[in-house]
Amino acid sequence: MELIEQEPHFWELYQDDHQYYLGIAVDMSSVVSCWDIFLTPEQIHAYRLQGRESIVALAKTIVDAVYRGDFSYLHQHQVSSAQTQAMQTAFQQWRAG
Repeated sequence: MELIEQEPHFWELYQDDHQYYLGIAVDMSSVVSCWDIFLTPEQIHAYRLQGRESIVALAKTIVDAVYRGDFSYLHQHQVSSAQTQAMQTAFQQWRAG
């Protein structure tokens, strides 16, 4: 697992072989809700074609849904605890440098 893109304090994009994962923090003013999700094959394809802009658009879509109280996308795409741990380890390795 490797951290490949980020928007500090908002989202990080990770890659593990052919799968991509997004860690996203949604600021709800009184609390920050953090989620780790997997990207769909269509989202991976969009990232490969459009790069970072596709992730910016995806993050905006997620935040807009959460602000409306709709967490269904996040629940449907949530990763396992092992994947979350791998993402956290990759972040720590990236930060250490």
